[in-house]
Amino acid sequence: MTEVLSQTESLCPHCLRRIPAERVAEGDAVYLRRRCPEHGEVEPVLIWRNRPVPYSLWERPRAAPDPSPPDPPDDCPRLCGICPGHRQATCSAIVEVTSRCDLRCPVCFAASGPAAGPDPELAGLERLLRQTLALAGNCPLQLSGGEPTLRDDLPLIVRRAHDIGFDHVQVNTNGLRLGSDAGFARALADAGVADFFLQFDGVSDDVFRRLRGAPLLDLKLKALERSRELEIGVILVPTLVRGVNDSRIGDLIQFAKSWIPVVKGIHFQPQAWLGRYPQSPRNEDRVLIPDILEAIERQTGGELEAADFIPPG
Repeated sequence: MTEVLSQTESLCPHCLRRIPAERVAEGDAVYLRRRCPEHGEVEPVLIWRNRPVPYSLWERPRAAPDPSPPDPPDDCPRLCGICPGHRQATCSAIVEVTSRCDLRCPVCFAASGPAAGPDPELAGLERLLRQTLALAGNCPLQLSGGEPTLRDDLPLIVRRAHDIGFDHVQVNTNGLRLGSDAGFARALADAGVADFFLQFDGVSDDVFRRLRGAPLLDLKLKALERSRELEIGVILVPTLVRGVNDSRIGDLIQFAKSWIPVVKGIHFQPQAWLGRYPQSPRNEDRVLIPDILEAIERQTGGELEAADFIPPG
């Protein structure tokens, strides 16, 4: 039995034409279905499995309705903005301060690397930060990249962000420089970094070799030790890839518990099939929110249950 749950818009993966789409329930799953006038029916994309939490209980509005919403821009969903279909409050603003990176991760969707273009100048970043504050308000600000710690002036950027009006400034990092450069980590602490969003995919080097191309666990642990010394909180950020570390979610949770109070939480991120990836994945390769909830409950032996988590909004 097929049930149409809602209408939306999407892109044809072949020509990137804006096309109508619908969310459709089929059996125990929810799919995004699309048809392109040029390329015909596009393979349905699996977006939800109705276990352990049904889609109907997880989906919810992200912001109060606007009494007089603007019309969607012509280029939605390519460059949507805050339109009636996607309007929500900013929970965290991300500003990229560099495209350079000292890793070339097989799972990274960004076109970053050692040979990336020049970094944005400080004056331009200050203008961007002021614009961000005006649009989003004093929300948590995350400085990202690329790898932001490759900028020697990152502590200065953190200070400028505070001066402009952001109370909570995070740094999104792979942790390599934090673990190897004590002086730089101290400078970030003195500048007022609230916490580190630390790339942390597993508790053994076989995971890092698969996902990051190198055995990085030792440096990650040094970054955690440095954070403990500086009394800066850490959020662990694992990228979950089916068949690599989706069976080790429970291990990550137990590891995080052993690092309390330094580790404040875990931000599980399923692999993102976009950006420099040339084609879409198979549906069976996707790691979805219900997969993560089910794995958390099973791999912690019920210490954490799917019912303990609520959707955003």
